[in-house]
Amino acid sequence: MKIIDVMKNSAELLGLNNERDLMESATSASEESLLENSEIKQLYNLIKFSIQELCTHYLPVITTQEISTTNKKTALNSLNNFIRVNNVYKDGEIVKFKIINRNLEFSQDGVYTVKYTTYPSIDSMFEDIDFLSNVSPDVISFGLCAYYCLAKGMFEDFESFYDKYIDKAESLKDLKIFELPLRRWQ
Repeated sequence: MKIIDVMKNSAELLGLNNERDLMESATSASEESLLENSEIKQLYNLIKFSIQELCTHYLPVITTQEISTTNKKTALNSLNNFIRVNNVYKDGEIVKFKIINRNLEFSQDGVYTVKYTTYPSIDSMFEDIDFLSNVSPDVISFGLCAYYCLAKGMFEDFESFYDKYIDKAESLKDLKIFELPLRRWQ
C-alpha cells in the first residue's frame, strides 16, 4: 500500500474530489507539483502525523541499531525516529542504561545494540507502507480524515472520524509487533 493510495481514499471520504482526481493521475515525477496544492500538501503532512501516532500508541514498530558511545553516552536523536528504548545489549547481554538529558548513558564506552520503538520515515507519497501490509488502510484513512477535520475546525466531523479511527486502531494492539532490520551507524 502506498501513501498516496491512503491519501486518495481519505480525499474521497472528505469530499475532496478535485484533489482525489489530481492524485489519481499523479506519478512520482509530478509529486513536487502535486504538493503545490494546499489541500494535498496538508493531507501529506497530516498522514505523517497519523502514522507516527499509530506507531506510538497502537502498533509498535521495533528496530535495532548499533551505536558507539563517547564519554559513556550517546544522544537519543542519533536513533532514527526514536519513540522509546526497549532494551540495550552489549555482546549479546542486556545491559543497564539511563536516559538523562536526552542521552543514553552507560557505565562504560563501547559498541551497544539498541532495540527501540520507532516510526517509519516518509519521504515521498509514492512510498510503500510496508509495516502496514497486514492492516486495513482504513485505520490510517480515518486518522488522516480526523486530523484534517480538526485542522479545518470541522469538530463534528472530527469526532465522527476519530471514533472510527480509535475503534480500528484499538484492534491493532493484538497484532504482532513489526520489526525493522538491524541498522548500523558509525
